Amino acid sequence: MQEIIEQLLGYLKGIWNNRWYAMATAWLICVIGWAVIYKMPDQYETKAKIYIDTQSLLKPLLRGLTVQTNINQQIRLMVRTLLSRPNVEKIIRLADLDLNTNSKEEFDELVKKLQKEIKFKKAGRGANLYDLLYADSDKKLGQEVLQSVITVFIENSIGETRDDSQSARKFLNKQIKLYEKRLVEAENRLKDFKQKNVGMLPSSGKDYYSRMQHAKQRLNEAELALKEAERQKEALQAEIEGEVPSFGLGTKRSMIEEMRTPYDARIESMEKNLDDLLLQFTEKHPDVISVRRVLASLKRKQAKALAEMKAEMGEDGNYELNENPVFQQLKINLGQITAKVATLKVRVEEYQKQYQKLNVMVNTIPEIEAQLKALNRDYKITKKQYDAFLSRRESAAISESVEQTTDSVQFKVIEAPRVEPEPVGPKRILLSSIILLAGLGIGVGVAFVISQVKPVVLSGRELSNMTGLPLLGSVSAITSPVQRKRRSLLVLSYVSLLLVLFAMYGLLVTWYSVQLTY
Repeated sequence: MQEIIEQLLGYLKGIWNNRWYAMATAWLICVIGWAVIYKMPDQYETKAKIYIDTQSLLKPLLRGLTVQTNINQQIRLMVRTLLSRPNVEKIIRLADLDLNTNSKEEFDELVKKLQKEIKFKKAGRGANLYDLLYADSDKKLGQEVLQSVITVFIENSIGETRDDSQSARKFLNKQIKLYEKRLVEAENRLKDFKQKNVGMLPSSGKDYYSRMQHAKQRLNEAELALKEAERQKEALQAEIEGEVPSFGLGTKRSMIEEMRTPYDARIESMEKNLDDLLLQFTEKHPDVISVRRVLASLKRKQAKALAEMKAEMGEDGNYELNENPVFQQLKINLGQITAKVATLKVRVEEYQKQYQKLNVMVNTIPEIEAQLKALNRDYKITKKQYDAFLSRRESAAISESVEQTTDSVQFKVIEAPRVEPEPVGPKRILLSSIILLAGLGIGVGVAFVISQVKPVVLSGRELSNMTGLPLLGSVSAITSPVQRKRRSLLVLSYVSLLLVLFAMYGLLVTWYSVQLTY
């Protein structure tokens, strides 16, 4: 510890021996620095205040119809990009600052200078109130710069919104054309597939296995109905065989009018059956075609029978009736049941063909149904996206129309660019203090460096340490009164110079303070 203290004392003695170099350096730096500070032009701050109004009456009214953008996020983005290089270049050209530059390097320096000196900050919390600040020695130039900043800010906000709308519209139109093409292709694929596989596609939302089950059920029902009809036919034939065909005579014409042809009941049954089939199938269905064919044949026979009955009637309307009415009715019922058996046979045959056809295609139809589902799924997805893009394009069109007719964001200049009467810079008192401290510090540093470059032995211990030899003795210097007086004068002069330096600093600070006051 003792060695460290001795070393520090040695450094201080070396600095004191070279104190005049330190004083000269301090005076030189302080005088030059204070002169430069004094010559620096006053900086006058120009200030403007703008308000960004985001409360629009149309905003709640058009919610759901237009694209709702985040206005606050948009404002924050505009504020952050206000002092970007392209915007600063616009500000320079609007304020004609580029006329004072003669090269690209000077223009670049001017851009960097404005980016540092133009201040854009929020005034208070919550409200969209912003302060624009710029300091320059030329008051008029400061106003022009801030006015250019406000102009560029407003133009950018409007231009960015319009650019976004145009970009969105172009993107949506491009996507709509793309999906419209895909939609047409999907429709054509679906149409071609249905035409190629007609008759094998599911109907009424039923898949292959449902159709198989339904076909089997219809076949079983038709076969059961056929068996029932055949049993009825056999029973009627047995009754007819045990009945007397004819008895007595009849001369009443009214009885002829009450008699029906053997085909009437069959025609009524077939017409009822046809009505039931038309409720389930179309005109082209095999059952419908078969029933219509049988019905047409029965009507021809009915017409022929009616004609024969009329021919048997006399002019007076009397004729002979020698048939048993019960026997006649049994024959009519037999004819009806026979027609029903024929119809059911045709139906059973047709249902058997359909069921066998489905059985043969047990591996083909499920695959076709799977392909159809895939095609329908692709079509629905494409159609959904196409409809979504159409809806968004309409919303974008309404939003663009609203932006062109009204302003969703309004910029209000609360305070026009105004120059403060008192200068805000340079901070001469602060700078003068820094110059004084710098001069004194650099002076001490110069004295220390000289003491290290030209070292002087100041004690016997230091000499012994440097040579490595023992110290045998020392001789003290004896100063005369004249020498002591001279040394005192030198110390007094040194202190006086230091005090004068501080006095000059005090005068400068007082002067600058008075200037700021008035």
